[in-house]
Amino acid sequence: MSISARNKQTTEKMYFQIIQPLEALQPYITRYVFVRAEGSTDTMTPPADDPRFVNGKHVQPLLPNYGSFVFMRNTVTDINGVCSDGLTLLGANQKTIGLTTLSGWFEGMLLDFEPGAMHALLGINLQQLSGKVLRVADYGDEGLLQLDKIFKNTPEAEEIAPRLDAFFLGHLPHKEDVNYARIRKVISACDAAKGNMSATEMASVACLGERQFLRVFRSYVGIPPKQFVRLRRFHKTLQTMQQLAAAQKTIDLTGVAIEHGFYDLSHMAMEFQQMGCVSPSHFRMLGIPLTHDFSVFFA
Repeated sequence: MSISARNKQTTEKMYFQIIQPLEALQPYITRYVFVRAEGSTDTMTPPADDPRFVNGKHVQPLLPNYGSFVFMRNTVTDINGVCSDGLTLLGANQKTIGLTTLSGWFEGMLLDFEPGAMHALLGINLQQLSGKVLRVADYGDEGLLQLDKIFKNTPEAEEIAPRLDAFFLGHLPHKEDVNYARIRKVISACDAAKGNMSATEMASVACLGERQFLRVFRSYVGIPPKQFVRLRRFHKTLQTMQQLAAAQKTIDLTGVAIEHGFYDLSHMAMEFQQMGCVSPSHFRMLGIPLTHDFSVFFA
């Protein structure tokens, strides 16, 4: 599926091509998202105390996520000053990351993982990556360096996807990863409870003692349960708003807030500002239905 989006306030365009992985990989990888951005984005930027973002020039924000791989075809600098034109690991984070380019264009790909799947598939300890942006070359894993070569040697999205499938099929666990199954069960329970679950309740669902559960959860997901619940609720709220926008339906912000377990609209607005650098009303005005859970580049 390809989607082209134009921001009403600027002249930039963003082109998305979303390809689903093989069915066997879908419990781990939600989608492969290929994106090209042209122009500058000033609708959502990290705080302006960093001089690189004062004017919002050539910023492509990446919203909070559960941990992802991003491949970039031209040199990009993130808010931490890391430069890369290859595969980069994003640890789970709760803040918008601003990716800036000197050229005014950006081309790349996002591997959108399910929470905990980077650990289950590749043994990556998300706690060590939490809040970080790390080049694969610095991470030093041979398998990921091989993955980097796939991107660099394959220019077309349609050609990359089957090669990614083959790579990850080779990393599927030979038997069920019990802790990953527990994490998925806990996340389903959190969704059903609209995020209103304590760590003690989550540990009970996982059939683990609370201390052991916290240790497992942080290794697989990268952030404590309380932070994850906030991030998950934020994503689910964005998903609902996108679905309403795609169906050209009215978005009642107060109704959306209550539906997703916020105390009220002001509570939801505070979460949006803290995690997305944008107000709910601003997002509603944009109304761009780009992805399922919005852990992806924004135009």
